[in-house]
Amino acid sequence: MLSLRPVAATLLALAVAVSVASAEKAAPVPLAELRAAVTKALPLLERSSAFALQERACFTCHHGAHPSLVLNDAWARGFGINTNNFEDQLARAYLGLIEDRPRFKDGWSIAGTADGPGTALWMLEVAGWKPDATTAAAAEFFLDQNKNLDHWVPPMKRPPTVGSEFTTTYLVLRGLRSQSWPELAMRARTRTAAAGQWLLAAVARNTEDSVHRLRALHLLDLDEAALKKEAAELLAVQAADGGWPQKPDTASDAYATGTTLAALHDTGALTVKDAAFQRGLRYLLQSQAADGSWHVRKRTHDVQPFFDSSFPHGVDQFISISATSWASYALLRAVPRTEKKTYLAAHPQAVARVLASARPNAEQHFTEGQFTFFREKIEPVLSAQCYECHSATAKKLKAGLHLDTRGGILTGGDSGPALRPSDPDRSLLFRSLTSDRLELMPPKHKLPAAVIADFRKWIEMGAPDPRTEPAAKPTTYK
Repeated sequence: MLSLRPVAATLLALAVAVSVASAEKAAPVPLAELRAAVTKALPLLERSSAFALQERACFTCHHGAHPSLVLNDAWARGFGINTNNFEDQLARAYLGLIEDRPRFKDGWSIAGTADGPGTALWMLEVAGWKPDATTAAAAEFFLDQNKNLDHWVPPMKRPPTVGSEFTTTYLVLRGLRSQSWPELAMRARTRTAAAGQWLLAAVARNTEDSVHRLRALHLLDLDEAALKKEAAELLAVQAADGGWPQKPDTASDAYATGTTLAALHDTGALTVKDAAFQRGLRYLLQSQAADGSWHVRKRTHDVQPFFDSSFPHGVDQFISISATSWASYALLRAVPRTEKKTYLAAHPQAVARVLASARPNAEQHFTEGQFTFFREKIEPVLSAQCYECHSATAKKLKAGLHLDTRGGILTGGDSGPALRPSDPDRSLLFRSLTSDRLELMPPKHKLPAAVIADFRKWIEMGAPDPRTEPAAKPTTYK
């Protein structure tokens, strides 16, 4: 039950609300208007998602997964998309899972415990990705998470996108259904059954909760009455303007409205012809900015340093790109699908491209001369400039980043992998060394141009590095 209505509301009234909303019809929004709105939004989503690939080394939900869900659906409905960018987004999602596999064994993920991997699996699933060892590793990680509970919990509170136990649980359940392996089936059934009982008993307290409780109930095909009741609760709080609020004390916005319309449609609670759905579409069309975006104000604290992704709305751009994605996704529910195949089924060569792009860190064969270059030119600089904060001997490890082994550099820390072999300009380590920002590395002094050139050359040759054990003590570099 979504706690946004007066307590006096009865289940009978809720049931009537569903039946009336389903039976009542409204003049549909013209298809041309829907297509025009999505067409305005797509360039913003593509530009900003592509920019984020360059700015951030880790997989993100707001700039990666959410826009990609839209790009996938837009392609399936005849819209032109930048296929190179879309495949790059898939590669980043898959690479994130590859890089997380060592962390999975330690019980964590760079992208937010279960939320990040779960969203990545959803993104890959709808594109047509088939389960493999990498996706199954994520599924096994889910099964090892929150084993003392009957559901899954988020790693932090960053509302509205992160912080709901219903959202985390839905993402996990969807990943277990679509991207697991038979060897995990028995454990998955046990955890899923427990989560199902929790879903039936738990109470949704805001729109985000209710949206994902509805999705999870539908995914598991549980109690039909419970699903109808949750849908009725969502319908009952549709505002007079046609939109939905995130919480009882807030106004309608595109994020809550887009996610709600999408959930009601995808679970079969509403069709695009129903009056409530049409009112929601009209709200989205009327609230879209002239530049094609939807503006939603953030209501959470910053976890990572802000960066301008070229998306509108300044400090609100992270939640606004998610809102624009979900608003566009909802509008696309009312646009007929023209492509029967998944994207990857229609573009089989894209699978190989994604794999090739996502595995630049695969084991490489280096010459002794390349290792000598590292020992003479690179290792002394890392030791003198970086080990104090980023090594096994650091008094206080910063950003979870170890730079004293090749594995530590490739795995990375809180901001993702420290380097991309063969690609210095997309490597956080190289960009930090060349930055003018004082808070970035190196902390002692700006490196000479010749040293920076050495680092570029080293990364371009694939980052040869024979270190397997952390250094016992720093070396000296002047």
